Amino acid sequence: MKLSAHLICVLLASSAFAGTEIKLNSGTISTDNAHLSLTPAMATHTEWIVQFKSHVTETVKAELQKNGAEVYSYLPEDALIVRADFLTVQFLNALTSVQAVIPFEARMKLSPTLGVMSSLTNETRETFIVSVFNQSERQVIENTIKGISKNILVQKSAGRNFVITTERGNLTAIAAVEGVENVQAFIQVQPLHVLLDDANEPAPSTPGDYSDINGFETGTKVMNFEAAWNMGLTGQNQIVGMADTGLDSGDTKAVHQDFGGAIKSGYAVGMFGKTWADPMGHGTHVAGSVLGRGTASGGKLHGGAYAAQMVVQGMWSPILNNLSVPSNLAGMFNQAYADGARMHTNSWGAASGAGVYEKMAATVDEVMFAKGDMLILFAAGNSGVDMNKDGRIDANSIGTPGTAKNALTVGASENLVSNGGIQKKIIELRDAANKWGVAPIADTKLSDDINGIAMFSSRGPTADGRTKPEIVAPGTNILSVRSQQQGAEVLWGAYNQDYAWSGGTSMATPLAAGAAAVTRQYLIEKKSFATPSAALLKAYLLHTATEMFPGQYGEVGAARGQELLTLRPNNDEGYGRVNLDAVVSSAGQMLISDSTTGIGTGEVETAKLVAPVAGHLVVNLVWTDAPGSVNASKALVNDLDLEVVLPDGKVLAVNDQINNHSFVQADIGAGEVVIRVKGVNVPMGKSGKQPFAIVASVK
Repeated sequence: MKLSAHLICVLLASSAFAGTEIKLNSGTISTDNAHLSLTPAMATHTEWIVQFKSHVTETVKAELQKNGAEVYSYLPEDALIVRADFLTVQFLNALTSVQAVIPFEARMKLSPTLGVMSSLTNETRETFIVSVFNQSERQVIENTIKGISKNILVQKSAGRNFVITTERGNLTAIAAVEGVENVQAFIQVQPLHVLLDDANEPAPSTPGDYSDINGFETGTKVMNFEAAWNMGLTGQNQIVGMADTGLDSGDTKAVHQDFGGAIKSGYAVGMFGKTWADPMGHGTHVAGSVLGRGTASGGKLHGGAYAAQMVVQGMWSPILNNLSVPSNLAGMFNQAYADGARMHTNSWGAASGAGVYEKMAATVDEVMFAKGDMLILFAAGNSGVDMNKDGRIDANSIGTPGTAKNALTVGASENLVSNGGIQKKIIELRDAANKWGVAPIADTKLSDDINGIAMFSSRGPTADGRTKPEIVAPGTNILSVRSQQQGAEVLWGAYNQDYAWSGGTSMATPLAAGAAAVTRQYLIEKKSFATPSAALLKAYLLHTATEMFPGQYGEVGAARGQELLTLRPNNDEGYGRVNLDAVVSSAGQMLISDSTTGIGTGEVETAKLVAPVAGHLVVNLVWTDAPGSVNASKALVNDLDLEVVLPDGKVLAVNDQINNHSFVQADIGAGEVVIRVKGVNVPMGKSGKQPFAIVASVK
């Protein structure tokens, strides 16, 4: 084919400032002087990586498409995966504006979740997820893959994914099929409450008549929800989606009284599920923390956003007797969005993990980027352990999909409860000698210090170095609604027939979701943002979070087990504990900006904040990034910089090239603060732009 002169001009007009590496999970490829030696054997190859000597622009992508090259996705740095014929590739390879053209090979599509590929395990039969670039081609690709071996079984398919069972030895041939994006292990998810005690051991005795309730039991008091409730902010007109084990009876006409009038809609989305009832108990407990009305307790035990409504999506599979994730995960989120949900809480995920960015996480990012105003929350996981016995919880235990860039990933801090639930010392818990056997962790209890992080809460960073979790909320000894279904678990113990105790990042996440609903109501009603973006909602929650440094053991040093070694943000607390008092406080000077159009590469947007007196400046920048490639070793796509000019002229700049959020804080004198957001590289924006949100204050 012959490419247009316009495309030649576009590509030749670039300036040389791009990277000289392509960062793949299969390894980093150096592209210094790496123009490809094309051979006749490559003539039938159709998938390529094209790296440019300048940042990728909308114009370049449009011209490639106009001339017959199909753009699949972005790879760091400044590269695109494209489908193109050999003549097009020959032309691109000869251009001085192109850094490199490399065949996109089968080995590059094999996920780190597969572990080491070895001939010794070729005959091992396992279940895998295959994703394709184009949904319209999925059926053709399925049929092609079935032809590779009679032993390949396609179990289910939807959207851009299908699940197969086959021998590991077939994976390279499967990945080599044109149109296949990625092959990864099938990841089993589960509810993220944590099992810490023997199930047959009775919980501490409590009256069960609410005479012992002091307000801390639900976790809302630690988060200062009263400050919002006192302003009439209880979640009115807010709709929260929840995907979980279900909710009580699965029938709005016969649901637990704490959910009377709370259910907007309900769906069964689990494998072979026919109802959104909760036979296990986890989802009912989660829903109660979000928006339980507290009716059964006479208003003493209710959720954070107790006037909101919920779209319930029951993921329970009667076949698996566990949660099951729909093949079309995006479809599940879209279903809730169509029913009005603008927050979506998820207390499930991989039981363990090393922060891998895989297909579920990328799908979360894809949905959030497309919607713009839907904040999806995920539990960080309960894989926090101290295996090296240094008295501090080890790093790198975030589970997927909590690894998604755009999701608000929630860790568990401690509640303040001394009677009810589990009240043993940590060393007395199940497998504690192995997981948490060293002081100071071993000598404490689960809910005795609100400045502590739950020892089981998963810690970051992600595999590519991003900060996770981003926020924490109480997740130990939380009292919430008990499912009335026969056989439902009592979790950490029954309080009475209507309420039960539990703990885990599963319990922290719905409390954060309730806070998100109240915060969204505040932004709409008090700050006049008619449709606040997910980036703004996330930025506001991070901005108002409570710094927990140095943690529950004090500033004793790492050698003595100091819990938090640095100020926020860090990979233990993120930006801190959710604080509704700070959310609704009007003290000091504040700037709230929701740039829903955004900026492109090379563009700058400026905002100003005037401090009439000296104070403490805090600036948060958040953007909902385009989904990263699951084949890349770095998830960030669109890179923005934050630059803050203080009243004395000092410049504070942040460019970490990893996270899609930035943070600056400083003590300043009176005067003008200039905040600049710079579009460093926006290869996959919306019409070339990356929307963002800023929240800044001086107090």
